[in-house]
Amino acid sequence: MPMPSETRFRTLKGWMLILLSALTALAGCGDDRHADDLHPVDQGTFERVTAELEGRSFRQFHPSVDANPRSGVILDFHDGFSMWAQFARDGQAVYEWEITADGYRIERSGNVSELVLVPAGATSMQQFPDICSDCIPTSDVSISVRHVFDSDDIAFRINDPDNVLPLPFPVFTSWTRFDEDEYFE
Repeated sequence: MPMPSETRFRTLKGWMLILLSALTALAGCGDDRHADDLHPVDQGTFERVTAELEGRSFRQFHPSVDANPRSGVILDFHDGFSMWAQFARDGQAVYEWEITADGYRIERSGNVSELVLVPAGATSMQQFPDICSDCIPTSDVSISVRHVFDSDDIAFRINDPDNVLPLPFPVFTSWTRFDEDEYFE
């Protein structure tokens, strides 16, 4: 007959194995999805999402809009899609670039409620420190959005799996609440 301490150890060991297995399974369900896991949304969902985002602009500054230095990202959904980023010091842009696309496709992972916006035919332009066109690879850059129909909770994450977006910008690879901004022509 096992001693009480041996029985407790075996029970504890069994629970630890179960907990470790559960944690491993949960880690597999995290934000690290592969493009193979994504599939296009149906036409109705596509139309609802594009109608919800059309004409809206969202901005996020780090550490704040008035900080010196500061980094900023703006996601804009006027006539397609654009993502603008800037690093400024002493009120002057030091680095600035933009990715634009006439449209985007919307994909979803089968087990996750977030949507992934993939720019279609994206082009890029850098303004500072040097001017160049299509000098930033954009093939794997996408934007994840969740709570798209809830303006109070809408959040974005910028996906850059190959780390092609220029530094020193914050790329907001974790879920970030972007503030909605008025659009000025």
